[in-house]
Amino acid sequence: MPGDFVKKPMRECTGEEITREWLYHLGVPTEQIPEIAAKSAICLPCVMPFCTAFFVPRTNYDRPKVVPEHVVNFAFIGQFAETERDTIFTTEHSVRTAMEAVYTLMNVDRAVPEVWGSMYDIRCWLKSIAVSRDYEKLELPRPIMELLDRTDIGGLLRKYGVV
Repeated sequence: MPGDFVKKPMRECTGEEITREWLYHLGVPTEQIPEIAAKSAICLPCVMPFCTAFFVPRTNYDRPKVVPEHVVNFAFIGQFAETERDTIFTTEHSVRTAMEAVYTLMNVDRAVPEVWGSMYDIRCWLKSIAVSRDYEKLELPRPIMELLDRTDIGGLLRKYGVV
């Protein structure tokens, strides 16, 4: 897919062209981009095809389950085995799949450690909001703030730097 500023796919771009596209997306004035890209940055393109495999769209059936149904003597472990509610791009995922394999195949009555449910944790969401705004607090109308201050939500908004 061609870029918005450099009309070529990234894999065909030179380092300077990648820098031009990056500067464009950062909002640098377009007339300044060529000089800045040529004289102020060094970009060395490289291709990492296996690294991008983590980000390819997929369905639940693209990867094998750690221990497929009816299997009693082997398992799939690591970042290309499917387990519930986990992100494959972590060391914890690899360890968790190995534990799941051993516990299942050896009939160990023990649970694999739970995946941290950050997507369900309001504190994580609030911290993300604050960080994404560079800790610039939201300015809410006084009546709304007075209502919020009487609630736990208001306390959390203040504690995590959102307001």
